[in-house]
Amino acid sequence: MSPPRKGASNLLLLLLLAILSCRFAESAIGVNWGTVSFHRLKPSTVVDLLKENKIGKVKLFDADPGALEALMGSGIQVMVGIPNELLSTISSSVSASDLWVRQNVSRYMVKGGADIRYFSRILPLFLWFLGGKV
Repeated sequence: MSPPRKGASNLLLLLLLAILSCRFAESAIGVNWGTVSFHRLKPSTVVDLLKENKIGKVKLFDADPGALEALMGSGIQVMVGIPNELLSTISSSVSASDLWVRQNVSRYMVKGGADIRYFSRILPLFLWFLGGKV
């Protein structure tokens, strides 16, 4: 059985490490950006709003050319959604996925372009909410 003093010092060390790690942790806020709406803002306006509010990450529900063009050079990290109806094809064929990337993403991933970091699928909840239209 260890003396209570050793247990207390271990707890103190653990607490100190937790506080220090929180101090250096990066915090970020991200925004979902959909393009299905009755009143669409210009993509450049949306990017300006994101930057003014120090939003550093955005998820696009599709590879919208206007949104991706507006995000070029913004410094905002981008996650691009892949439409659900393409998931089966893209996941089962390298040539199909290469073609989709060439047609929808490559032109924006140049020096000073959009900072595309990730790809994702559209969440079923959003499909239900939108009546299955994405």
